[in-house]
Amino acid sequence: MAKDVIPEIANRYQLPVPLVRSLYRQLADSGCRMVQFDSPELGGPGQWMPGMVMVSRWNDHQLKARVDGLCSELTAIICGSDTASPAAFRRPPGTPPAAAHVDLPAGESWWPAPFGQPAASGEQNGVRYAYFPNQNRLLVQQGARIDAFDTADVQLSGVSQQQGHTRSLLFQSDHGPVALEQLKCVPLA
Repeated sequence: MAKDVIPEIANRYQLPVPLVRSLYRQLADSGCRMVQFDSPELGGPGQWMPGMVMVSRWNDHQLKARVDGLCSELTAIICGSDTASPAAFRRPPGTPPAAAHVDLPAGESWWPAPFGQPAASGEQNGVRYAYFPNQNRLLVQQGARIDAFDTADVQLSGVSQQQGHTRSLLFQSDHGPVALEQLKCVPLA
């Protein structure tokens, strides 16, 4: 029997367990495609679909990130995927998920707890990042997938997002602009 991770997730997001269970059931019933809610803990009425978050407090980016992180994590558990991108959940009807349970490390936010507090974190168009200069790591989350990048001797100081067909993150550093693609992707652990 798989471990019930809902109480741990609710605790990490500081939400009531019944609310998180309700979101979990709705996501499971929708095939990981969407969930609607009306909860004071989540700012009132709202909706989540992979790649889209709507909340009544439209300019509350922390709330949007919280809802996206929670729903992406629940979706990854339900559908057995390491990403919450819409394409990941298009599987033929009746096809079981790849896994019934996924162990996700608990952190103070969406990043694994051993990283501690980032020097900077934020979100750009559904892509979240957290910078840990003491560990020379930049973590980037898109959906439920978290990638780690080695920043080596580069000290990051700001972020912007390239527009156009690439929509790549571009960081300001003590060495000038650094595109995410210039950093080496390394194991998360």
